[in-house]
Amino acid sequence: MAVETDTLGQAPAPDGLSSEWHPTRTTWILWAILFVPLLYVGAVVYTTAAFHGEIPQSATGTVDMPVLIGVVLLGLGIAWVHEGVHGIFMLAFGGRPQFGILRTGILVYAFYATSPGQRFTRRQFLAVALAPLAILGLLGIPLCMLTPYLVVPFALHLAGCMGDIGISWHVLQRPPTVMCEDLRDGVRFWKQAA
Repeated sequence: MAVETDTLGQAPAPDGLSSEWHPTRTTWILWAILFVPLLYVGAVVYTTAAFHGEIPQSATGTVDMPVLIGVVLLGLGIAWVHEGVHGIFMLAFGGRPQFGILRTGILVYAFYATSPGQRFTRRQFLAVALAPLAILGLLGIPLCMLTPYLVVPFALHLAGCMGDIGISWHVLQRPPTVMCEDLRDGVRFWKQAA
């Protein structure tokens, strides 16, 4: 499902390098499929919060173009805040985060945060990877209670966390002593120095 390499190409692996993991086309397809149930869960949770425990039976009325543009901009804003949360946790663990946009396998583009050359313990890496899901996922509930216009951006955010969940699953397959280096398009695994 993912490219797993023992070295960095043809050159000998640096001391301690165990492997690298990068999402493949199959990984992107799987994540796109799993995006749908997460989007549904997000829509139910945030709609329930927005309408104070009741899900509306039907949507009536029309959506104005300014409202639609506002919702799209809120979604992009949440995506950047998501990457900012990754960056804050990288900083907390001694990293120097860098941010950008990259072309992916299925999605046209995705935002990213990375800290080149920084090795995190497995526990630190999982905290970096899952912090936006936990923090923004929970923050979305009271914010959606303030305005239903945030339901779609927060539901999309929850579904968009599929990549972080998938990467975390691969990290959890490694021993607890592994050191993890975030790459903008994958993870490099290092054996901990003795």
